[in-house]
Amino acid sequence: MVDAGVLSLDDKSAIGSRLEVVDLEANLPRPENLELAESVLKRLQPKDQHEMGQMIHSRSVMGGILFTVIAIFWWLTVSVIGDKLGDADADLPVSMIFGINFFQASLLIPVCVLVATVLLMHSRERNNWQSGAIGGVLLIVALYFTLEPVGWLIFTDYGQSSLVLQSLRIGALAIMIHFASNMILDSILLTWVERMIQSFPIELTELDEPLLLGSGDFDNDEEDTPSA
Repeated sequence: MVDAGVLSLDDKSAIGSRLEVVDLEANLPRPENLELAESVLKRLQPKDQHEMGQMIHSRSVMGGILFTVIAIFWWLTVSVIGDKLGDADADLPVSMIFGINFFQASLLIPVCVLVATVLLMHSRERNNWQSGAIGGVLLIVALYFTLEPVGWLIFTDYGQSSLVLQSLRIGALAIMIHFASNMILDSILLTWVERMIQSFPIELTELDEPLLLGSGDFDNDEEDTPSA
């Protein structure tokens, strides 16, 4: 077998590589795709292809469950009983940015967090600073709209206790969107890596189990060492 790191003619990059090329003469993926696959495998650490398939399954299922919970949570707490929680109060202040109300913010923030999560993962896996910068801006925008209702309550005379519930609901939506998006994106990346391994002469090296040594092992080693 020939390590995928040989493609870059850099011996240091071959250390700890999870992918091995079995035929250098065959058609191979582009080097940047191999680097992306290595990055995904080293971050998620599947032991072998079977465990990688299990990770794809579990992450996709959990991501789907979370997105469903998000939709139900928004529908119940914003659309159905939002008026009973004080959202319909005409005295509640609107946002200082574009004058959007809570209902609009409850739609805008999940979208911002979803796009930011995608961009931040793209920046991490592809070493792209532009997507990282845009993702960071979107996260700050989402954080501002999440905390703004509490800010009205703390720093002005217009605040009401129902504003706390608004921040809590928006924050819960943002957190769930972030985790659900991460799970779905991880399952998509792992599926892409799995298909690349199946389509090219590449094998996934199994992850070695860490060697755990107890105190008795050191005692035995000392006993076996002959005295001078």
